[in-house]
Amino acid sequence: MYLENGKVIRVEGDPDFSFTRGKLCKRGFAAVERLYHPNRLKYPLKRVGKRGEGKWQRISWDEALDTIAEKLNSAKEKYGAESVAFVQGAPKGFVKWVNRLANVFGSPNMSWPDHVCYTPTLVGATITS
Repeated sequence: MYLENGKVIRVEGDPDFSFTRGKLCKRGFAAVERLYHPNRLKYPLKRVGKRGEGKWQRISWDEALDTIAEKLNSAKEKYGAESVAFVQGAPKGFVKWVNRLANVFGSPNMSWPDHVCYTPTLVGATITS
């Protein structure tokens, strides 16, 4: 990571890391853009209009978490825990926590983007090394 006046200006992979040999995936290449994009979400929003109208209101983190908990519990009561899927994005360090949440909730349904990003890279690196 390269900084200029306290701002990230470029991200590079670690050439000493044996798995990637310094190569970045598309997410890595887009890291700076994602960090400073003007439409990046920085706080919770709640839809206040009809779906598709693009009307949103800023809400507190407590309200957002309460809303999520209410909706998850409602789905569980109405359709069963198996009706809910927990999807893990990046960073990978949260997999164990998402796994724990799904387990406590009672859902066997978990997914993460390994099949899109990590696994193809691992297989490619393994068969070409």
